Amino acid sequence: MARMRGNLNLVLFGFDLTRIPTFFRQGWSEAMAWPLFRRLLPPEPVRIKHPDGGKAIWPTGANPRAHVANALVLPEEFLLRRTLRLPFLAPAAQREAIELALGGASPFPPENTARGWRTAPRETDVEVELVMASRAHVDAYLLRSVNEQHLADVEVWAASATGDAPIVLHGYGEGPRQARARRRYLRIAALAALALVLILALAASPVLRMHQDVLDLAARLDAVTRETAPAVADREALVNANARLQAVSTYAQAHPDPQEMLGRLAALLPDSVFLTRLEIRGRTVIIAGLAENAARIMELLSAQPGFHDVHALSAITRDASSGRESFSVEFHFNDAQPPATP
Repeated sequence: MARMRGNLNLVLFGFDLTRIPTFFRQGWSEAMAWPLFRRLLPPEPVRIKHPDGGKAIWPTGANPRAHVANALVLPEEFLLRRTLRLPFLAPAAQREAIELALGGASPFPPENTARGWRTAPRETDVEVELVMASRAHVDAYLLRSVNEQHLADVEVWAASATGDAPIVLHGYGEGPRQARARRRYLRIAALAALALVLILALAASPVLRMHQDVLDLAARLDAVTRETAPAVADREALVNANARLQAVSTYAQAHPDPQEMLGRLAALLPDSVFLTRLEIRGRTVIIAGLAENAARIMELLSAQPGFHDVHALSAITRDASSGRESFSVEFHFNDAQPPATP
């Protein structure tokens, strides 16, 4: 969890968040040493004056008209050199190690030491070329070599023993040039950030456009839904009505009209027949009653088109009071044939 350390430092899971700008600057400094960045961001041209009086533009091949800074190269007899090898460290830790080595190697008091260094990464470590000189000797040489009114603007350099980029001695006129370089890098970083933002905006524009199209389509769908709501309601009502009609039709097919069946039986049976029971179960009909000839009733039913499976549910008996035969008959029927008369 995040917590406050002291009054200034904010620590999150053991990481000091206030060091983020320092890490950013360190990363940027390391990136500036890459060959690609060195080609894209060449250093500012500097007019240098050698100990023999010769003049040149550094870096070699730079436009001489573009120079702003001036540097004075110290004679070799003014310099003390030392080579140091360090492991790979963060820039801040590396600077502390170099400062400690300079303090131990310089024969001059710290306030009278002009110093500088150059680092060169190797495969397994970093080679550091240290340069020291007496500040009193350097100041005297500057007075002899440079107009007094330009002393504050002149940088003091030392030639590298390896022939690479010169070594800048700190504390002279290098500040304005380094400030210009920082401003230049910041402008380039801002332009790069702006380009990245534009690229992201271009990449996101189709997605945003599609999102807007989806919103428009959703709005249109809502409008169409509201406009068609009455028609949809009428359609649902019609579907429900058809469903009810279908249910009624299915019920009617499974449960014939008793009046129709009674009419068919009345047309078929003789007038002397007296029915005491009429029961319809789907396509099955049960009738019971009294007749002068119950067997004849079964013959009539069996001969009637649409009636089938005619059989007696009980034995035919004669009613003692009326002298007629009592019957109970079951048969099945369909609607294929109209009723017939006896």
